[in-house]
Amino acid sequence: MKENIHAYAFKLLKRKNYFIKEFYLKLLNKYDSCEVNKAIKDFISMELLNDKYLSEMKICYLLHIKMYGRKYIENYFIDKGISYNLIKYHLSKYKEDIYLKNIGKIKEELIQKGKSEEYINNYLLRKGYTEEEIKRYVS
Repeated sequence: MKENIHAYAFKLLKRKNYFIKEFYLKLLNKYDSCEVNKAIKDFISMELLNDKYLSEMKICYLLHIKMYGRKYIENYFIDKGISYNLIKYHLSKYKEDIYLKNIGKIKEELIQKGKSEEYINNYLLRKGYTEEEIKRYVS
């Protein structure tokens, strides 16, 4: 017999916070879309799913702990189904100097490891920093 959708959803949420779209897709693997839509509405009304709050927390983590750049963060959230306007809203709360400080920390760490300037620049680009931000840090 199939497990109750709410019991399964609670079990999932106990392990990890989900964005609505990814939670929907996870439940859709096991249940039909009508059941999933109803369950999603129930969990939103119980405030157990909240894209705005979760995206704010994730941006803080990605910026301060993981030190990713704006482009990486934007792509991460777009993949999670978060609206571009919400992403822009959260990112607008951070001043430009957070990106420059992160670039400085990353560069310093990689220089100490003996990495070349080319390696460092490519690494920063992969982390989501723009060439303009990387150049601006140097000047």
